[in-house]
This record gives sequence, C-alpha cells and structure tokens, in this order.
Amino acid sequence: MLRRSLLIIAATVAGPLLRAEDARTLWNGGVQALLDANCVKCHGPLKQKSGLELDTLEGVLKGNEDGPIIDSKKPDESKILAALVPKADPHMPPKKQLTDQEVAQVKAWVVALASAKPEEKPAPVPPPPEGATLSAAVDYYLEAGWKMRKVTPSPVCDDSTFVRRIYLDLAGRIPKPEEVTAFLADTNPAKRETLVDHLLAGDEYPVAFREVWDALLMGRHSGKREGQRRGEGWFAFLERAFKENRPWNEVVHAVIAARSDIPEDKGASSFLFERTNEYQQMAEAVAPIIYGTKIDCAQCHDHPLAREIKQAHYWGLVAAFNRSKNLEKSAPAVTESAIGGFMNFTNLKKESQPAVITMLTGKTIDETRPAPDTKEVEKPEDYLDAKAKVKVPKFSRRGALADAATTDNPLLARAFVNYTWAILFGRGIVFPVDEMNSKHPPSHPELLDWLAKDFADHHYDVRREIRGLVLSRGYQLAAPASGATPPPEAFAAVVEKPLIAETLLRSMRIAVGRAKDLPQLHQVFADSFPDVLPRVEQATTQQAMFFANSDQFTGLFQPLNETTIEQITALPTPEERVRTIFRRALVRDPDADELAHGMALLEQCKDKPADGVTQLLWALVTGPEFLTNH
Repeated sequence: MLRRSLLIIAATVAGPLLRAEDARTLWNGGVQALLDANCVKCHGPLKQKSGLELDTLEGVLKGNEDGPIIDSKKPDESKILAALVPKADPHMPPKKQLTDQEVAQVKAWVVALASAKPEEKPAPVPPPPEGATLSAAVDYYLEAGWKMRKVTPSPVCDDSTFVRRIYLDLAGRIPKPEEVTAFLADTNPAKRETLVDHLLAGDEYPVAFREVWDALLMGRHSGKREGQRRGEGWFAFLERAFKENRPWNEVVHAVIAARSDIPEDKGASSFLFERTNEYQQMAEAVAPIIYGTKIDCAQCHDHPLAREIKQAHYWGLVAAFNRSKNLEKSAPAVTESAIGGFMNFTNLKKESQPAVITMLTGKTIDETRPAPDTKEVEKPEDYLDAKAKVKVPKFSRRGALADAATTDNPLLARAFVNYTWAILFGRGIVFPVDEMNSKHPPSHPELLDWLAKDFADHHYDVRREIRGLVLSRGYQLAAPASGATPPPEAFAAVVEKPLIAETLLRSMRIAVGRAKDLPQLHQVFADSFPDVLPRVEQATTQQAMFFANSDQFTGLFQPLNETTIEQITALPTPEERVRTIFRRALVRDPDADELAHGMALLEQCKDKPADGVTQLLWALVTGPEFLTNH
C-alpha cells in the first residue's frame, strides 16, 4: 500500500516528464474520482453550469460555453487549473480548496492530456472460434487484453498453489494434508479437471457458495440473524439451489416473488421478510442482483454519475414492493395486497411524478391507476386464493417484477457473471462489482458480453459457469514476478483475495487439527472479518487485536490429544516440525530463510517444544499468506 502511495505521489509531481499516453492512466488512477467528488455535482449529468461537463474525458475536452478549458499549447495556463488556485475568481470547487497534492495531480493530468494525441478506441476483439469452450473463450479474450495492454502474463501456478486455491474457492477451506498428498502424487494430466468436478459434486461447494451469496444478498448477520436465516429456511434454500444446480434466473425469481407456498422456494421469502416492510431497502438490495449496479444515488434525483440511472428507476423498484407486508406469525412469509400502493415521487424541479415499475432495460410494467380521490375496494376475486393466509393477488407487482427481471433481461446474466468472476478472480470485470454502469466500464467488454450471452444461452447454468472459469488458464495463473506487477484489471497474474470469515475459520480448524465444528466462533469471526468482495482490501486493528487477545481464538491452539500441535511436537527433528507446519498451514515447503528462522524459534523453546510449535503455527495462520487466497 505504501509503495502504491509513493508511486501516485511521484506521478503527480512528474509534470513534463509524463508521456502523452499517460493521460488516460492518470484519469483512471485518481483524477476522475477527484472531479466526481468535487466538481460533477454542478458539471455533470444533473447540471452543466456554463455548459461544462466534467464527468467524462469527452466532456472535459469539449470545454464550456466560452471555449476549451485545456490549453494544448500552454497547459499550465489552462482555465481548469486557474480555477483551482486559492482566491481565484471563479474558484473551483466553490467554498473549498483542493490540497496541494490534489492540485498537482490535476496539473500532471492536464499536462499529459494537452500533449496527447486524439485517443483512438481499440478495435473490438473479434469473437473466439466457433465452438470454443467457456474456458477457451476466457483465455482467448484475456490474451487479447494482454496484447493490447502490452503485459506479459505470469505462468500457470504449480500444483501446490492450485490445490490450495481451488479448495478455498469451491470447498470454502484449505485442503487437508492427505488431500494435498493425493493430488500431488496423481500423474494424470487431467487431474485438475478431475478435482474441480469432484469438488463441484461434493457437499461443501453448496455451503461455501451459500455463505458468499448470503452475505452479498442479505448483508452480514448478527448471531440472532444467523439463527433466523438457518431456522427459517434461507440457508437451506440457497444451499439447495447450488447443490441441485438450479438455474440462476429461477433463484432470483423466487427471491423477488417470495412465494412461500411453492415447495422449492421455501425460505426464499427471508430476503424480503428480513427487511421488515422497508420497501426502499428491498429495492436497493435487489438492484445489484438484477441490474448489476446499485441505484441508491437515484433516490432524490437522477444518478449524479451514471446518466442511464434515473430517479424513476429507483422509485419504480420501491413501488414493486410497497404492497408487501410481513406476516409475523408465519415467518418468513410476506403477503401482498391487490390494491393500494400507488405513489408519486418529486424530482429536483419539485415536479411530482407517478412511480411506475420501469426497468433499466427500458421495459415498463403497466398498471391501471385509480382515478384521483377514488377509494379502492379489496375483492376476493382479486386473489388466487382469497382464503389463503399468505395472499397472492392475481396481478402481483412482485411477480411482475420477478418476471421482468428474469426474462429478456440481459443485465441479470451480466451481473451474475461479473459477481462470479470477482468471487473467483478477486476482482470483477467491472469494478466495483456492484457498480456495473456507464461510469465504470468493463476492463474486457467483449469478454463480459460473451460470458453473459453464453450464461443465458445455457439456461443460467451456475455450475457450468464456475467450472469453465476455474479451468481457464486465466484462473490458474501464478503470482507476478518480483517487480513486474501488472495492473489488476489486466488479470495477467493472480489477484489476492481475502478469505471470508467462514472460510478462514474452517481453514484454521484444519491447520490446527480441530476436527469438530466450533459454532461459538462463527459470529466472532463474522464480526471481525465482515467483508465479502471488499472494494479495498485492508487489515484492521480489530482483526489484529482479535488474533492477539481473544481467548476464544487462542483456545484453538491448545495442544489437545490428536491435534496438529500434539502430532508435530512428537516429530523427531526441528526441521521435520518446521516443514510439517508449513505444509499444514500454507500447503508448501518453507524456503531456506523460513526454515532457518523456524528452526531458530523451535530452538528457543526447546525446553517447551509444544510452545515453539504453537508459536510458529500461530504466526503462519495469522499472517497475510494464510489470510488470502492467491
């Protein structure tokens, strides 16, 4: 992180040394975010004061109503820079002064932009050969991206790295020593494919993916919520969907429609039920799943950055849910009224508009609104079964939204593909993963298009999608060579992924040899490691304190009979102990320095050998290598 910060600072002061092609790099590397935060409110999609738009490079180059704001001959005298000087008139941004570093960052970008040649869009990547497998198509598009970016990919990882990576992703844990031994000893050239198929057919894969998608769909749970989600069938619903390979569009339809009377959908109602009649929360939670992007910023006005997201989209989704009501004594049941729920929203011009279910795809769900001052009357014939405890109207807004979101909605497939790519590759093709909109273009647009269409064409087959991605060369790349780190969006080397709480706890249990589950630690780990697909990977003081001071955590390392510590302590030599600890925890052998330091630690504790083994094992499982999948 420090190294990256130093590089950014160096870039901001480089000025004239910058090459023309650096303008786009500087824009993506911080200038765009700086303008978004300070300027776009008045010079972007919502307002264009003085005719100026600063949310895109094209808008910057167009200038304002008085002409260009970038002086190509004297970039230091550009209007945009003059407005940033203290006491300038006009001064931008109003009532705030950018820091010296921020001004230097904009100046470096302006200098690069002024000398840049007109940018040519890269030629579209042609489709892969007809009949290409999913894995082959991934590699085809990635290779095209490497060539365009002029980067050299890392080689394919070794077997030890692969077996750890694939167990963490598909089983939600590190492999056990006997599993590692068996895989490394296997001489079958197709052993990676065989292992992937074995894990996808196993009982751990549905649990591991349920844990990820529970957090993505519902947010992190408290201890009480975990019990509710388990008891009310939410966990079972998700696990069954992955175990039975239920088409993803059906899963999403069940979540939105919340029909608890359909056996295979039992438990899906928890998605709405847990939001306790908060219709805006429902709309905000479902948008990233059906559109791939959050729409929260369109609550009070059209989205200030992504022009295609309108206020009507936000309130239309709210309207789709505002006839719903929890039935507290029939948890997790959510009934729906056949009448009422007609609402208006007010735009920035103080104009009142009716909230109509309008999709980002342009599709609108029509519904006859009652005449003003007309009182609606609820009738038994409005419902499929008027006597049912959980009522379902013949025209169900939720049902209509579920149909529209899962039929002829290409954004649904794109969203799932992008999320799944991020889960497996450590970063979405669109980043952030829940901002798949015009403000955040994909790093590999043709690849995303191909994968989304292929996913929909194959009936939203989740297991096929995962299998194809993990068997690609791109997924199996090793870490970058020292000093040659490619940009993460190139996917030219493995992108490290922090382990989620559940995976971390299970992996630590295996490393220390605890065979039994430890339910008392589940919530502690979830509280300490709450992030799933974080935008910024960052260790916290809370996590460090948890490892150092939590009695519950340190209790994992008690040298009980038949645990790793007891078994390793019994080995005859310090070298064997160190090597075994590394293999158990990190699925690799120590290098020469690590071996020497490990043996020195054990030598210091030779009077209490179990303490030395415990300290070394603790150091490894709380270290960055163990805490990430790489």
